[in-house]
Amino acid sequence: MNTTQLENELLRYTKGLSKDALREVIDFVQFLRQKRLKSASNSLTKDLSLMSAEQTLHLEEEFQDYKKLYPSE
Repeated sequence: MNTTQLENELLRYTKGLSKDALREVIDFVQFLRQKRLKSASNSLTKDLSLMSAEQTLHLEEEFQDYKKLYPSE
């Protein structure tokens, strides 16, 4: 199944659930997202720790004015 089909199936299975049951589904989805973000963060931290001093310096220079160049709204 592709992503769209899975999303549609999820909607089909959640249609008609009580408010409390829908809250549980939302809580579980949030848990899955947090778990995935934590995993990605750990992977990034590991990758960054493997960089040489020269690579680290280059990366820091690349992002030096990031907030000024790309202010958040």
